[in-house]
Amino acid sequence: MFKLSLILISIVSLTVGHICVWQPRQRGAFNIDGPDSDACYRKPKPCGGISGSKNGKRTKIQAGKAYTVEFQQNLNHYYTNNPGKLDISFAVGLNPVENDFRILKSINDYNPMNQITQTNFSMDIRLPKVTCKQCVLRVRYVTNNPAENDHGTTFHQCSDIELTSKPIKENEKIVKQAEQRILNENKKPNIPKEKNLHDCCAPQSFLTFFVHHIPQIKFYSSGVIYYDKPSQQMRVSLIAGDGESNKAQNGKFDMWMNFTSGLQYYYNIHDKICYVLGLDYFNDWCFGNKYNESEDFVAKDVKCKSHIGLCNQWKNGDFIFEAYAERTKSGCYPAGIHRLSTGEQTDYYYSLDGPFSPEIFQPNELCLKHAISSK
Repeated sequence: MFKLSLILISIVSLTVGHICVWQPRQRGAFNIDGPDSDACYRKPKPCGGISGSKNGKRTKIQAGKAYTVEFQQNLNHYYTNNPGKLDISFAVGLNPVENDFRILKSINDYNPMNQITQTNFSMDIRLPKVTCKQCVLRVRYVTNNPAENDHGTTFHQCSDIELTSKPIKENEKIVKQAEQRILNENKKPNIPKEKNLHDCCAPQSFLTFFVHHIPQIKFYSSGVIYYDKPSQQMRVSLIAGDGESNKAQNGKFDMWMNFTSGLQYYYNIHDKICYVLGLDYFNDWCFGNKYNESEDFVAKDVKCKSHIGLCNQWKNGDFIFEAYAERTKSGCYPAGIHRLSTGEQTDYYYSLDGPFSPEIFQPNELCLKHAISSK
């Protein structure tokens, strides 16, 4: 469920832009309201072709302390033969060269089930014990995917920062939480994952409405998801959006995913443009270690975080996953996904069992005749 959960907490705020960073805020424009956003598609090293400015805005952070970098992988390019990585690095200077950057943390790329997935990451790092008026934090997505070699296979995004010797008041909470998570991670024993009798799977065919909120960038969206395991198909329709980083009209879309054909179509309703992309592998919508060894059961019959009613809860790192405690004969319905450190959440409601008409999963005529292969 963890992989699928990341998809579903992020797919509802879709963008095709590859990497965007909002904490600390990236250089230049920031816009995640539609596909192929130039603000997020930056390949040239070391900083995506965006130079630093002496008078540009920079984030002040205390040197030597923990800090949480928040960014978004807007389009996944997972390459099965040689999976890539995402990393965060640091360099001193206004416009450091590639060899100046020192990697602070790196994680492996993941198989997200489908390519057009916008996944939000929170990565805790330890900043160097050096003060600097002008320095840079960089997020890279090294895809290793030869199909993405239009300007190289790596995406770059840089944020201008200043490292100080004294604490920064507006960052105190971020630093405190990051320090605690790093401490907890270092203490975590390597024990086998335990299964629980409450572990469960969603119905094999159902629809659910959703609301997605990212408070840091004032992002809201809502829509409906159709999930059908027997045919290995999904459909996501974004019917409303609002906020600083999501213009309501530009953000509306329909998306059809067929894991048998390996194709997915993304139709931007505002621009009347359709993109066709590839897919990876279908994942079941399940909760708990009994099915995927990625989530630990933590509570039963507790008040749902954003619903009236009772939920069961599972935890994986920074995420809490909720399913309604009352099961039906067909399975357990998802209730929400919550990121503890940031308050980001996706809530699910008004679920209804399938099966559905085949037309639900049929792309519109424009997509079938005039779809564009996205970069």
